[in-house]
Amino acid sequence: MPKYSKHCFSFFPFLLFSYVLIGFTIKLETASSSGLYGTRDSTRLMYNIGVIVDVNSNMGAMANICLSMALSDFYAKHPSYETRLSLQRWESLGAVAAAPAVGYLPQTSAEASFAIQLGDNLSPSYSPLLIRTTMPDFSRLAEATVSTLEMFEWNKVTLIYEDMEFSNSIIPYLTDALVNKDIQLSHKIAIPIFAEDFQILDKLEVLMSSQSEVFVVHMSSNLASRHFVVANKEGMMGKGFAWLVTDGLSNFVDTMDPIAIDSMKGVIGLRPYVPKTRALKNFRTRYKRISSMKQNKAATKLNLLGLWLYDIVWGFGMTVERIGNVNSGFLKEMNDRTWLIGTLNPSFRGISGILDLVNRQFQPSVFEIFNITGKRNRVIGYWTNDQGISKNNNSTSRNTPRILQAEEPTRAKWTIGVPSKKGFNEFVNIRSGNKSNDDELPGFSIEVFRKVWDFALPSATSYEFVNINGTYDDLCCQVKYQKIHAAVGDISIVASRTNCVDFTLPYLETGVAMLIKVRHNGPKDMWIFLKPLCWDLWLVIIAICIFIGIVVRVLE
Repeated sequence: MPKYSKHCFSFFPFLLFSYVLIGFTIKLETASSSGLYGTRDSTRLMYNIGVIVDVNSNMGAMANICLSMALSDFYAKHPSYETRLSLQRWESLGAVAAAPAVGYLPQTSAEASFAIQLGDNLSPSYSPLLIRTTMPDFSRLAEATVSTLEMFEWNKVTLIYEDMEFSNSIIPYLTDALVNKDIQLSHKIAIPIFAEDFQILDKLEVLMSSQSEVFVVHMSSNLASRHFVVANKEGMMGKGFAWLVTDGLSNFVDTMDPIAIDSMKGVIGLRPYVPKTRALKNFRTRYKRISSMKQNKAATKLNLLGLWLYDIVWGFGMTVERIGNVNSGFLKEMNDRTWLIGTLNPSFRGISGILDLVNRQFQPSVFEIFNITGKRNRVIGYWTNDQGISKNNNSTSRNTPRILQAEEPTRAKWTIGVPSKKGFNEFVNIRSGNKSNDDELPGFSIEVFRKVWDFALPSATSYEFVNINGTYDDLCCQVKYQKIHAAVGDISIVASRTNCVDFTLPYLETGVAMLIKVRHNGPKDMWIFLKPLCWDLWLVIIAICIFIGIVVRVLE
């Protein structure tokens, strides 16, 4: 029988994505010459990794393949290592069903109950031994998101997020980043994770009534696929609206339903940058071949999640080999957290790129900005914490966001109502037709409106004038009931209308004026014929006449 060390350590770099919970529990064991779990080499240490995964789900099957490939590739490249990682799998239909897997975990410590509680309590601060491999640093994600908004000159945005702890955590980071860039966060809309289509539609109708045009979406692919289909049916994915999705969705765009992808054309996405290397190409080819086998038919298309799992197994393989045969008495004196942080590399390079260990979370160092166009997405730039946005990943310029040629959506026109009436055409001169050309519509009120619009909103949405038949009160009610966006004309400011609309500052004084003929009843002046000309001119005329008379007399 092998003799096990009484002291155990547990790492919990975990993954939670919709259908999958994968928990790594590493137990340090020493073996006698008889070996451990069939290992005949008495000099090797076996580190058991308890893996809880729902292999019947697409993500779980994909993760299972990537974990197996990681172990196989790692020890094929390092056959002389004295340590070994061993996967102890347990199939589960959900995160809470982790309880049966405790048989693979240490029985003399609290790891078993800890793993069970992970099912419903997922937070970076939950335990000092918790390392996330799938949640990016929200501060970096927020900075990358706001930099993208600033690049497109979108100064007013609406945040749509999934109503769960993972999505709620980004709000304070994103709010601070928006404030620093003077970008207004007009609305925050939370959508329940199991929302029906009609519930999503209700949320979108609220946004449409508020005239929102730019949206930042932070949610999982399952909810987002239905969200964008509903938004597309409501006409919110075409001209007049702009959408930006964070990495929580962008990482899995390639694995989404084709109908959802077709609905997302024109959306701007942010995701961690994965360099295209020969090792990555080779890994994708081998994964495609393995996933095509009959027993792996449930596996989804390879995504960033699988690449991170592959890299993290390699990272722990390197870590346990560096630890080596550590004396258990020494381990008892070490603090678990200190030991964990000290043994993991702060920066790790794998097939998915460079990952930094920040606050016990593996963070991507570069974000990729791309435009969803259908089958093949178009990369339009990159974001790094040091350089900001650049067109090329290796750019050294810090001020390059303007070189990006992204397709900015055309914004919807504002409908401006003008009163249709007879008389006093100096304010608004309506000719004919229900709609009036902006360039042809004359009037003092229209000129004032154009000047204010060009001064205050030079690059904002365009507008068109629409003739409204009826009274001025009816015109104001049209604004209240959102049939038009605004009203322009000689509209008096009265108390009853203030309940329907908000007035601008008055540009004309109100009052009544009368034009009458002036009658002069004074005495008649016989010299009135002299008044058309001034006295100086009369004197000049008289002098010229005398001069001409003298000249004529001399000549005669």
